[in-house]
Amino acid sequence: MKYEIDKQKDFTIFRLREKELNHSISADLKTELIFLQREIKNQFIIDLQDVTKCDSSGLSCLLLSERMEREKGKKLILRNLNKNVIDLLKIARLDRVFDLNEEN
Repeated sequence: MKYEIDKQKDFTIFRLREKELNHSISADLKTELIFLQREIKNQFIIDLQDVTKCDSSGLSCLLLSERMEREKGKKLILRNLNKNVIDLLKIARLDRVFDLNEEN
């Protein structure tokens, strides 16, 4: 799994550098997100610019990350979403759960 982490003073960006957010990377992604989100205290942003496909296990990763932020009293921001991913989130009615920053 390829990704980048950009830690700033006010926010941390996790950029997933994969075309598909699916079962083949979900276990590794969940592990990485758990360790990273336990460590950071500032605003957490997941950048999905490279992701063009997502399945239910990918949604599960995003929901885990959202729950971890909510437990800290914060809101997870998803950024640079592909239309296919946005459509999936809307179909699953998760557009109400996530802060969908659709602008680049």
